[in-house]
Amino acid sequence: MTRKLFFKERTLAEIKALNLKQVYSAGNLVRRILDLSNEDSLELRFPLIPGRFRAHTRNSTEASRKCYKHGDLITLSQPKTQGGAYESREIPLQVRKRDFDKLRTFKEEEINFLGYSFYPVQGRDTRKRVVPFAWLPEARRLFAYAENLAGGIEVRVYDDAERVDREGAEAVCKIPSRTKKKGRYRVKLSHVPVFINTEGNAIAYSLKSDFEISPEIRTYADIRYTWRDDRESIDRFVFYPQDIAAYMAVINNYAKQHKLGPITFSPIALISRKEAEFYKKLCNNVVIYDLSLQGRNKTRKLHVPEKSILIARSIKVLGHDETMFSDAIRDGKLRDYDW
Repeated sequence: MTRKLFFKERTLAEIKALNLKQVYSAGNLVRRILDLSNEDSLELRFPLIPGRFRAHTRNSTEASRKCYKHGDLITLSQPKTQGGAYESREIPLQVRKRDFDKLRTFKEEEINFLGYSFYPVQGRDTRKRVVPFAWLPEARRLFAYAENLAGGIEVRVYDDAERVDREGAEAVCKIPSRTKKKGRYRVKLSHVPVFINTEGNAIAYSLKSDFEISPEIRTYADIRYTWRDDRESIDRFVFYPQDIAAYMAVINNYAKQHKLGPITFSPIALISRKEAEFYKKLCNNVVIYDLSLQGRNKTRKLHVPEKSILIARSIKVLGHDETMFSDAIRDGKLRDYDW
């Protein structure tokens, strides 16, 4: 599958042809990546995937997939019940800020979080919601492409039912593919908070979609490995770039109607321009040494879990507001980031 030009990244060979420096320590790594010019690159000579996922695996791909399925998540300190959500004066953004800023007490090299999670407080679908950090900038990139080069993301909302106040709206979105000659994907979002009301917090934590994972990202499809000591019995719903880009389109759609519920109660972090630039460097300026690779070349580009871990470390270094919060004055519109 060939990616559209907008989504193309430097190849491994192109990254290694830059002014390459080898790095042997994880300390101060985020700053080193942030300081890279467009002509510089880093080769990481140490693993980013925690040892417990590398043990008893055949190669780095298998270790990364295990890490993606079972890695550490920041569990948001959200209200635990519907009543608690109704009474809470904290919107999801404030909860994320408090929990993400706790990373600042960690040593950078000790942070291995892949993303964050939250739980519905109402309705029948009680699955844990998971937001991998790497999919946040990927969604932003997809949204920018759709808005600037593909005629936007089509949004059709269904919010005229009486229960929208309590259960939220549904939105059917059509999203362009990142692959050449592929049609648009259909994503239906459920439990979109529309109004700024008492029920908004409870609705937001139930957000989900019916998106069928595309072949583009099937390597990290959420098919869970089973470990003998794995006690997690509750299934989970993972947000992918298409889901997140669709929600961004819904935010814009309602903002035009002066309805700010979707952005006020958004359970999805909207990244800053600085975080987008950091992610771009992870994709285009960083490689990692990997002894498990066959052949003479022992370097490769970063896997999704490795990017997610480094994004978590960037939150520690820069703080929530500089990374996981999009300020319209500082960062511009959602579609305007330079990819």
